[in-house]
Amino acid sequence: MAFPDLLQWVSHARKTGALSVQQDTLVKRLFLREGVVVSSGSNDPREFLGQVMVSQQLLTESQLKEAFDIQEKTHVMLGRVLVEKQWVPEEVVTQALKRKTEETVYSMFLWAEGDFEFHEGNGQADAAISIHLKVEEVLLEGLRRYDLAQKIRRAFPHKMVILDRTRVPPPPELMANAFARRALELVDGKRTLHELCLELHAPEFTVSYFLLSALERGFVQVVAPDKEEGRAVTHPPVADSLRAAKELIRAGALEEALSLLEQISGASERSSEVGELMKVAEVNLIDRLYRSSLPPKQIPYLKRPLEQLTDETLTPEEVFLVSRVNGSWDLKSIVSISPLREVDALRVLKRLKERGIIALKES
Repeated sequence: MAFPDLLQWVSHARKTGALSVQQDTLVKRLFLREGVVVSSGSNDPREFLGQVMVSQQLLTESQLKEAFDIQEKTHVMLGRVLVEKQWVPEEVVTQALKRKTEETVYSMFLWAEGDFEFHEGNGQADAAISIHLKVEEVLLEGLRRYDLAQKIRRAFPHKMVILDRTRVPPPPELMANAFARRALELVDGKRTLHELCLELHAPEFTVSYFLLSALERGFVQVVAPDKEEGRAVTHPPVADSLRAAKELIRAGALEEALSLLEQISGASERSSEVGELMKVAEVNLIDRLYRSSLPPKQIPYLKRPLEQLTDETLTPEEVFLVSRVNGSWDLKSIVSISPLREVDALRVLKRLKERGIIALKES
């Protein structure tokens, strides 16, 4: 079933329960009551409440880190911690939760494929707020975003596109918006679209949509590159790769298994087994890295000052994490405030340690 058809089915049948949609290891859930979306969940860090609030300039990374420290000790929900610390008014947290739920719903319109399950139940989720999102409204906005995504892809063919500001000044009302102001501050003729998404703690669609508007209004321009470098790589059949991945997992070569599974995750002859194997490899790799090379309470520090790293070739993810290594935050804190998935952040930190860019010390 196409995702819009799936939504119409749960709506017309006035279903109550949880609709779970999965693409490889990414899982998103919609909680419904009599065919109406009342809440959602996602394991994509960019759709977590804390990341949403940082992206909207409602919270700093330092505040988010402190809130996580409090949450770890008290087990109080993040939104309640923010209100009790008087960092964010309760009504702002409520609006952020609603916006987070809407973005999770709309993002699934951009998925080309996935697997779904529906579990009938009481339609309740462990959330601080229930919203009332009618499927008819969701369909209209979701289909609009699908059309916009095609337009965005024509303007920005890939995430390594670099943009720069033009001499056209943005209007004052636009610069009054915290997200817009921060986004335009970061557009400098050097950062790629991918780097902008990381720095803004926001999904690619959100950032790209804003930049498309800025491009059309003449505030920004694409400077390079309009085509992604590199040539197509031919991979062995999915069945052969799956067998090889299973052997690697059995042998304990978890990173190698993950790299192989990531290569075939977008294959046309996709198998749901890919996602299951990726979950196994990721869970075991996270546990191994924390127990061996990256103890969560140890503090990373730079072995050379940032200004001396200009001769290093760093990926956008490496640049983001290196810039958060301040000599006082432990590994777990840096991973928690990152918009990267836990396993991805740990793999990047492991590479940085192996390359001698960072080292660890006891807290």
